[in-house]
Amino acid sequence: MGTQFFIETDHDAYEEEYYSESAGGMTVLLTRMREFGMLTDAEEPHRPYLAEFGLTLDDFDGPMCDGMVKPEKAEAFAAAQQAVQNRLEGYDPATTGIPRYKVAHNEGFLITSTEIAAALAAYDSSPAEQRREAEHSRRWAVWIAFLRKGASAGIKVF
Repeated sequence: MGTQFFIETDHDAYEEEYYSESAGGMTVLLTRMREFGMLTDAEEPHRPYLAEFGLTLDDFDGPMCDGMVKPEKAEAFAAAQQAVQNRLEGYDPATTGIPRYKVAHNEGFLITSTEIAAALAAYDSSPAEQRREAEHSRRWAVWIAFLRKGASAGIKVF
């Protein structure tokens, strides 16, 4: 199992908007990002649970992912969905990089433009020789190019 990254776009340029890394490759990627000061240790936001919204599995008329909730629970389900969305897309405007939890977990977090810009600024301010050496790794060079491409739109992690 690995991690897949998609640049947030409104078209289907799949090849150009996609980056994938194996589980082992993610370990290397995270280590290298840490070395360049591209990651932050921001705390992962609270994961909302159904019970917090007065919901149980019995409130669904089919698979939960289909959103087939009993009519009297529709409002509670909408609030739960919004809480999940806020968790996945939230960010700190004063960030100094990409929160590690967003890259380390493949559950749909959005790496925002602000976070990518801060991470790339940290990378670009590193000594040129250190960057050159890292970019001898084709995977790293492709990753940095992918971040630069996704910097204006944001990147979803799955």
